[in-house]
Amino acid sequence: MPKSIKSLEYTKSDFSALNAHAEGVVENEKQLARLKRFRADKVWIKNAGIILLVIGVFAILLAIAYNKSKEPRYGIVEKPIYIDKPIYHTIKVPDHKLSKVIEKPIYITKIIKVPIQITKIDGVSQEFTFFNTREINKNGISTVVVGASYDSVNSPYPETQWCYATSMRFIGGNTTSHLTLANKNGLESIDYNDLTIKDAQVFDSTQAALENAKNQCEFFPNVPPVKADSSVKNMPPIYSRPANPPSSGSKSGTGFYINNNGFVVTNNHVISGCSSVWINENNKNIPSVVVKTNKALDIAIIKANTSNETFAKFADNIRTGEDVMALGFPLGRELGDDIKATKGNISAVSGIQGDKDFIQFTAPIQAGNSGGPLLNEGGFVVGINTAKLVGEKYQNVNFAINGNSAQRFLGKHSINFEYGKYDKSLKSADLAKKGAKFTVRVLCSN
Repeated sequence: MPKSIKSLEYTKSDFSALNAHAEGVVENEKQLARLKRFRADKVWIKNAGIILLVIGVFAILLAIAYNKSKEPRYGIVEKPIYIDKPIYHTIKVPDHKLSKVIEKPIYITKIIKVPIQITKIDGVSQEFTFFNTREINKNGISTVVVGASYDSVNSPYPETQWCYATSMRFIGGNTTSHLTLANKNGLESIDYNDLTIKDAQVFDSTQAALENAKNQCEFFPNVPPVKADSSVKNMPPIYSRPANPPSSGSKSGTGFYINNNGFVVTNNHVISGCSSVWINENNKNIPSVVVKTNKALDIAIIKANTSNETFAKFADNIRTGEDVMALGFPLGRELGDDIKATKGNISAVSGIQGDKDFIQFTAPIQAGNSGGPLLNEGGFVVGINTAKLVGEKYQNVNFAINGNSAQRFLGKHSINFEYGKYDKSLKSADLAKKGAKFTVRVLCSN
């Protein structure tokens, strides 16, 4: 008989509620842990912020303290302030019962020469004009006016002058008619205009009255527009133009142009004692005036009544041993009027007893060479021929004013000149030809 099967019994348990509770507990623990971490982080951030704020405030306070330490310290000192108290003086006026004040105008007559500036197209120039007016007020003539125009304050005399009369009759408004009576150009003589009866009628005057008015044309003298201070030394008078040029028997020397305004350099002994001075250029005598002289330096500046295109330039340096050429018009009556050129070299850059205002050179010179240029190989002036030693023991010992000393003299008296250096040497013939263009004879009337 088969064995009987034993049955097993088990009970099925349901732990879902317990598991759910356990999971809930675990989740709550996680949330609690997360909350703790959040609170911890929040506290850390708060503490870090407080720390940073404290550091910032400390830095600001430190900066303020540093700036305060750098500020200057001022001490406050109390001082009394004194205020001037006005003082009143009581002055008794004249007693009207005893005195009487009478006001009466006083008229002072004084001639005033007023300079008028002339304006060029490209700006204001140095030129200016003086006017001198004489009242006539008769025979139809109101005034006689003389005008004198100067190139600059350094002009030795007026470049141009003119004289005209104004009519008493008004043409219209404040306009009156003018009639030119005479003109004067530089040192030239006065050129009076020929007046006709028709001129007098148009002018509402008479021919005789206009001729008499010419006597009122008092032209300006041949002097600079600004008179030199009487205390200034070496200021010779300005000589006037003579009636006739100097005769052939008058003494003469040499000079050379230093700018294009007619200024000529020569020796003082050439023009000393002269009643008038002329220059001879291309066999034409041109009247001149003495502007500046210096006896010790033996230099003179004259102004010729002409304008020239070519002029000499000074050398920027002078060297012992360099070749030179002396130009001039020596012994004019014996040797002729042609310019003479002699060559040599500079033997010393000082004169007698080491005088630095002069140089020694070997180019032969004669009477009449005085005042002529001594040129280097480039045609620039290194000196002004002035003297030589005479005697058996002296051979070719000649002296010239040092070109640098001459430049200082010109600059002192505000006379324009130029200087420079040469790039190449000229042949002797070309050098003499170049110098002949600005070298002139200086003639003297005793």
